[in-house]
Amino acid sequence: MGRSLRGRSGSRFHLIVDATGIPFVVQIGPGNENERHKLLPLLDELLARRIRPRELWADRGYDGKQLREEIRKRGIEPVISKRRRHGDPLPENATTIVYRGGRRRAKTPDPTGRHRWPIERTNSWLRNWRRVATRWERHPDYWLAVIQTAAAMVAWQILENSFR
Repeated sequence: MGRSLRGRSGSRFHLIVDATGIPFVVQIGPGNENERHKLLPLLDELLARRIRPRELWADRGYDGKQLREEIRKRGIEPVISKRRRHGDPLPENATTIVYRGGRRRAKTPDPTGRHRWPIERTNSWLRNWRRVATRWERHPDYWLAVIQTAAAMVAWQILENSFR
């Protein structure tokens, strides 16, 4: 796994969820690797299970022409937020100013953010499990098993609440 700032191995988990937030595919990877590299393997694992979504929703971090083309080759329509490039004009609805790196930048609202909240909610529910939030296991397979167990419990809670 990748190294963190303190020299220890850092890891993170990546998942694909459905519209309600039920985790379908979970993989782990090094903490210093870009998340974009894990999207296509996650999607291929989902397709190997014969689950074919119509759309794939992702945030600005996954914006890129090549990645969109690869997703379309798999028969899925990508709904990925556009990243504002350096020099692009500010949109009219950019009202909030944030300070990043000592510079003033306009924070633009994400039009697809409302539809992506189930993944953020599922991530926070998984991180409520102490052994998921802090990796204590030395072997990656053990940590993946802990995450998959927590994902099964989260899926059970979502399903249980949907039938009430």
